[in-house]
Amino acid sequence: MLEIIVARHGQSVADIENRLEGKADFPLTELGIEQAEKLARWLKFKYKFDDIYSSPLKRASKVAEIIGEKFEKEITYDERLKEMDNGVLAGLLREEADRLYPLPEGGRKYYEHIPDGESLIELRARAEHFFAELIHSRDFEKENKRILIVSHGGLISMLYRAFLNLPVDTGVWLSTGDTGVHVWRVSGKNRIVVASNVQYHLK
Repeated sequence: MLEIIVARHGQSVADIENRLEGKADFPLTELGIEQAEKLARWLKFKYKFDDIYSSPLKRASKVAEIIGEKFEKEITYDERLKEMDNGVLAGLLREEADRLYPLPEGGRKYYEHIPDGESLIELRARAEHFFAELIHSRDFEKENKRILIVSHGGLISMLYRAFLNLPVDTGVWLSTGDTGVHVWRVSGKNRIVVASNVQYHLK
């Protein structure tokens, strides 16, 4: 069996400045670092990990680094775990983005690119590639494994869709708060959602 623990990064500077992040590489705030430290302590109390994977963007990699120090584990940084490439929107204030690049009537279709960015279907492809490589690269039926993935809200939703074999154009999104944790299991052909958006550690 493979158990996958998925965690989102903590509060970032863009969050408090009301900016669109995506590929923009904002660091964590002091609160975000505190959230990451609480997450690391909680994970250490509950789990042992064979491997830790992270997005290389600062807001996720810092969380992974804090957890890695607690577990004395090296981090594997993977470009496929980055947040959606939001092109011209990256780093803009939300009101500025709405004014300069308003959404087309009816919204942007899942196959349409953000200018200079990627489409939802391309984001899904990245998640699928990572997930497929993960579950097919080892024989989890012979030896149980547990891994941690630290990433971003949009990419986590796409990993969730990949995990559940949902169609590309599904309207299902997974809500994930600051340092929210999801627990998934793969056992043979079975996919089991154990927990979603756990934030007990922040209390």
